[in-house]
Amino acid sequence: MSGTYIRYLKEMGPAWIISAVACGPATLASVSIAGATYGYRLLWVVLLSAVFGTTAQYLAARLGILEGQGIIAATEQHMGKTWAWILTIDGLLATWLAAMVLMNALVGVTGLITGIESPFWGVGYGLVVGLFLVWKGYRKFETLCKVLVLFVVLCFIVTLFMAELSPPDIGKGLVPHFSGGIDAALMMAAIMGGAVHITIIGMHTYTTNARGWKTDDLALARFDTVSSMGFAFGLYSVAIFLVAAAVLHPHGITIRKASDAALALQPLLGDKAMHIFMAGLWGATLSTLSPTFMAGAYFLADKMGWERNVGDKGFALAVFAGCLVSMFGPFLKGSFFLLLPLMLALGLTGTPLIIALILYLLNRPDSAQRNSFFLNCMGGLTLLVTSFLAVRFLLTRLVLF
Repeated sequence: MSGTYIRYLKEMGPAWIISAVACGPATLASVSIAGATYGYRLLWVVLLSAVFGTTAQYLAARLGILEGQGIIAATEQHMGKTWAWILTIDGLLATWLAAMVLMNALVGVTGLITGIESPFWGVGYGLVVGLFLVWKGYRKFETLCKVLVLFVVLCFIVTLFMAELSPPDIGKGLVPHFSGGIDAALMMAAIMGGAVHITIIGMHTYTTNARGWKTDDLALARFDTVSSMGFAFGLYSVAIFLVAAAVLHPHGITIRKASDAALALQPLLGDKAMHIFMAGLWGATLSTLSPTFMAGAYFLADKMGWERNVGDKGFALAVFAGCLVSMFGPFLKGSFFLLLPLMLALGLTGTPLIIALILYLLNRPDSAQRNSFFLNCMGGLTLLVTSFLAVRFLLTRLVLF
């Protein structure tokens, strides 16, 4: 048994790519704003996001492994071109919206760090990241970015032990409670959207294919997904949420910009908190932007029948299409730190479709290995809760709820 887990530790990886994207600036913004604004009351949403994120990603991994192809191709093969086009458009809209908001955030953080604020930073970033992706030169730079992110997360975890947590309030936060108002509906949808998002769900069907996993690797895929989304992402989001709830909420600090969120690290880092937080936020944004471009290219290339690698001209053009779209992001108005949760909430509205399609494809009578009753129950709950939060968010925006 120990030998099996040692092998799993050596061979895991695809879900960690997805987890790295999920542990990005949008989730950081969402859980920190939620903690600072509502205290511990939304802790149950944060925990459920890790549970349902794990469920959705494992379902995606199963589909990629059992079908031997990505979600778009599988949908077209079994359900026809119309559903494949609907899913492609849904995926591209959510993914390119994410790219625009992430570029807006990257430019905003760059302006705060350098003191030079200009939306045209986005043009340079878009071209550089696109060229690096096509030339396969991004990996080392992305590793540096993730080291910065890891350091910031560790700071939050250490701060968590220094903070004066309230066990009774934490207990109350574990009980589902729907706070009223537009802002609460937005934050619930954003928190869930950080883990259960059409972009990363769809992308995971391609990452398992890229690794070449087969049916015999389903147990490995489960271990890979639980350890990355369930444990790593769960720890990331819960730690940041609890620090914001314990440090910022008692003092009535409302987060409206990135510098407000950095105050949560002052108990540990003092005057250096702002600089370290900004460096980590910059790294998180840049390292998340790259796979977002790739996800959009996967969706488009799969529908058009192109090879899913940067050596294919069509795929390379799809990558640059995402880069081009993202360049319009810095011209969006408003605080980039507040736009990040809005992006996740909007992305969640497009997510129930892909979950429903995956559940259908994995339960076809001719499926290679149909879902277990337990997995269908978890998948059904994921679909139900994400649909409810997405619809609730949309209705509050229309002032109908």
